[in-house]
Amino acid sequence: MTMDDRNAVPHHRPGSGTSAAASARPPAGPALAARKPAAGSLTTVGLAVLWALLWALAFITTKLALQDAAPGWVVGVRCLLAGAVLVALRMRHLPAARGELRRLTLAGLLTTTGYLGVIGFALPHLSAGMAAVLSSGTPLLVVTLSAASGRDRLRPVHAAGLVLGVLGIVMSAVDRLNMGVVTVGGIVLGCCAVCCLAVGTFLTPYLVRPGTDLFLATGWQSLTGAVPLLLVTAFTGQSVPAGLGARLIGLLLYLALGASILGMTLWLLLIRRVGPSRASVAQFMPPLFSIALSAALLGEPVTALEALAVLPVALSTVLTTRR
Repeated sequence: MTMDDRNAVPHHRPGSGTSAAASARPPAGPALAARKPAAGSLTTVGLAVLWALLWALAFITTKLALQDAAPGWVVGVRCLLAGAVLVALRMRHLPAARGELRRLTLAGLLTTTGYLGVIGFALPHLSAGMAAVLSSGTPLLVVTLSAASGRDRLRPVHAAGLVLGVLGIVMSAVDRLNMGVVTVGGIVLGCCAVCCLAVGTFLTPYLVRPGTDLFLATGWQSLTGAVPLLLVTAFTGQSVPAGLGARLIGLLLYLALGASILGMTLWLLLIRRVGPSRASVAQFMPPLFSIALSAALLGEPVTALEALAVLPVALSTVLTTRR
């Protein structure tokens, strides 16, 4: 019992109005404390599942949007809209965060320009399911970076997880290459994008400090990360869509509001709650959702080998993030 608990228990004195039963009643603190971890764990799992579903849908939505517009334009406008909305809503927090803006800008270049932008350029040469499988390799790289930096020790179980993860990704890539639905160049671009996301995830505790407003952090990363993408689009002469149809507008709104604003904020929240290594466990879910949804919505073929390849990737994610 803590000092606060002792002070909270009413003392029974002869002649006082407090009954002996009330005096003997155990404090509620320990019981409530025992329930909090379970509730917190369920909340974290719920956040992870919601993030994974939003992330899986983002691959499919981007793939559809790329049928109407160039990759740099789609991803740049998506992130520009999301960033402008969030920064405008959290403008009152901006003066206090000025000292952090350089760190948040670096995070934006890694996670927005480096990951979302490059994966956008890769998606015309990748299936949505393959892009999700590649992205699920993020925890493998995060664990490797943590071990190399001395932050975490690489245990045998982690090494086994790394081997399984690489095996699953290679199985899926070979299967898709044989089917002709992906190219080697697309896989290379996808791997480069995942490397940027892994570095950004690894550095997030340093770049997005505790106490930083998460909506502002997400908005600033989206806003600053969108600028290079739009500049690349302009300098390479990629044409802006002549007409913005209802379908493209709807896809961009989902990417900006659902994937960038809600999805990235949930990702930062997960990292803040459980740390980058444990948050990366959620990365095994988007391939499952993405492969199923891309088959239903895009008509992408699903082979037995690709379905089987998801299993070692999922198991590797669990193993590599074990404490």
